[in-house]
Amino acid sequence: MVHDAETPRPDFIRSPWMSLEPLWDFNFDDDNIGLNEKWFLNGLPEPVKIRVPYPFQSKLSGIGDGSIHNVVWYSKTFKLSEDFRQTKVLLKFGAMDYKTTVWLNGKNLGEHVGGFSPFSFDITDHVDHENILVLRVEDCHGDQARGKQDPRLKPSGCTYMRVTGIWQPVWIESCGSAWIDRFQIFPDVEHNGFQLYTYVNGQLNNLKLRLRVLLAESELINLTQEVKENPLRISLELQEVCLWSPEEPDLYAIELMIEKNDIVLDKVRGYFGLRKIDVANGKITLNNKPIYLKFALDQGFFPDGLYVAPNIDALKRDVEAVKKLGLNGVRKHQKPEDPRYLYWCDKLGVLVWEEMPDWGMSLEYKNLDNFWGEVESVILRDFNHPSIVAWVPFNERETVRNNLEHRRFIEEVCLRIKRLDPTRLLVDNSGYSHVGPTDIIDIHDYSGWRGRKYFKEVLLKRVQSLKTGEPREFRIAIEDFKYDNQPIVLSEWGGWGIKGFRPVVDREIMVYGPPVTDEYEFLTRYRENVRAIRECEFLAGFCYTQLYDVEGELNGYMTYDRRWKVDPEQIAKIHNAIDF
Repeated sequence: MVHDAETPRPDFIRSPWMSLEPLWDFNFDDDNIGLNEKWFLNGLPEPVKIRVPYPFQSKLSGIGDGSIHNVVWYSKTFKLSEDFRQTKVLLKFGAMDYKTTVWLNGKNLGEHVGGFSPFSFDITDHVDHENILVLRVEDCHGDQARGKQDPRLKPSGCTYMRVTGIWQPVWIESCGSAWIDRFQIFPDVEHNGFQLYTYVNGQLNNLKLRLRVLLAESELINLTQEVKENPLRISLELQEVCLWSPEEPDLYAIELMIEKNDIVLDKVRGYFGLRKIDVANGKITLNNKPIYLKFALDQGFFPDGLYVAPNIDALKRDVEAVKKLGLNGVRKHQKPEDPRYLYWCDKLGVLVWEEMPDWGMSLEYKNLDNFWGEVESVILRDFNHPSIVAWVPFNERETVRNNLEHRRFIEEVCLRIKRLDPTRLLVDNSGYSHVGPTDIIDIHDYSGWRGRKYFKEVLLKRVQSLKTGEPREFRIAIEDFKYDNQPIVLSEWGGWGIKGFRPVVDREIMVYGPPVTDEYEFLTRYRENVRAIRECEFLAGFCYTQLYDVEGELNGYMTYDRRWKVDPEQIAKIHNAIDF
C-alpha cells in the first residue's frame, strides 16, 4: 500500500494513478539537432538511462554530469490497461526546469515554460495500450527565474549547482467525463467553519458533488449538492473545531466525488487545516493569538539529488530537525517546495514562508507574464497547506531603489498575490528594499558575530531608518516607503561556520563572519545573539541562516548530508530559556 506521503500530491489524491518513474531514456542535444532529426518520432540516438525525477546534474540520476548542457531529451515507453484507457486520462508533471515540449506517440501535446510550476495535459485522445512519451527540455539559464542555481560552470558563493529537466514526479491519473480540477479551502475561524470552492472540468450537465469531511476518522460532514456554478461555492460550519497550530497540528480529511445519474465520475481526497494567520499591533497572530516566529532558512538542496530528496523519509527528517531545534518554522528560500515536503510540515506542525525563485530573472516587464504564471500556479497548487503562512515573491532586489520599472514589477506581482490569496501574509521583497504592499517588514543582517551589543545597536538603527529615514546607510525600504506598523522579522542572521568542517562537495568555503573554534563556542555566540534579538522588543521573530550546509556554504546547524554539527537539544534549550 502506498502511503499518502509517497503520492505526488498528498493534499490531492486521485485514484487510480500511475507513476512514470524511475527509469527513462535520456540524451544530451548539445548541437540542438533533435528537432530537425525528429527525435520525437524516430527515437533518441544511443540513449543512456536516467533515474527520474533526479536532474542529470545529480549523482542519484545515474549520470552526475555537472557541465553545461542547454538542451536535453527524455523518452519513456509505458503501457496502460484497457480499464484505465476507457476513461479520461491526464498526464501530470510536478515541475520541470525550464522550457518543456511534450510529444505522446508522435503527437505534439504542447509546451510549458517555467522551472517550478506544475502542468498537465489531457491525453485521452492520444493514449493507447503501448505508448511513447518524449520530452525536449531547453534550459539555458539566461534571463529566467532560477532561484539559487548558478549559471556558471563552477558555482560559488551562496549559489549552487544547476538543475535541468524533471525534478518532481511525472504521473498519470484517470477520471470520468467530468472531473475536479482543484478545490480551495478558505478557513473561517471566527464562525467555526470554512468555505469550499470546487473547480470542475469536462461535461458539466446534471452533476452532483458529494462531500465528506472527517476528523481522526470521525465523519463530521456528509452532503450532496448539485453543481450549478463553477466554481461551486459551499459555506460549511463544524460542530467540532480543532484549530491547526505548530503545537497542535490537527488536520481534517476531505473527500470529494463528482456523480452523474448515481455514477461516480471522479473521486479526490485530501486534507486541510483550520487556522487564521494575521497581523495586529505590530505582531503576527495565529488563530488570533500573538506568535513569535523562530525559523531556520531552508534551501531545499541535497548533496546527491540537488533539488530532489533521496527518498520521502529524508523530507520528513528535515521537518523533524526543525522541531528538534525548538523552532516553529522555515523560510523556504528561493524554491517553491515539493508538496510532499509541505505534507510533513502540515502533519508535524512547522510554519512555512514559501519563497518564489526570482533570482536570475531581470525585473523587466517582458518577464512579468512568465513569472506571474509560475507564481499563480504554485499558489493555487499549495493553497490548502495550512503550514504555509506567507508568500515571498522577491528577495533582496536592491534595484527597486532607483529603477521605477523594477519597483512597479514587484508592486504588480504583490497586488496580484493579495487578490489571489487573501488568507495569507505577504513579504514583498525580503531583506532591505521593501517597496510598499507588504504585511511584514523583514531584515537581513549578519553582523551578529561582532557581539551582542553591536548586533543590537545595528538592528535598532535599521528599524529607526524604517521609521525616520535615518541613518540612510541602514535603510531597509525605498526612499518614500511609509511604515504602517507592520510586524518586523529578522529573517536572515547568523550564517556562521565551525572550524574543522569541510564541504561535502568540491567547493571553496563560504561563511558569514569568522568561523568559531567548535560547537561550544558556536553555542556561546548563538546564545548571545538570541538574547540580543529578544531584547529588541520591536521584533516579531527571527530566521537563522541556515538549517544545513549547502555545497560550499558551511553555515548550517547540520552538514549538507544532514549530520548534526551542534547538539539540537542545546539549541532548543537556548530558545526555551528565553521568554518569547
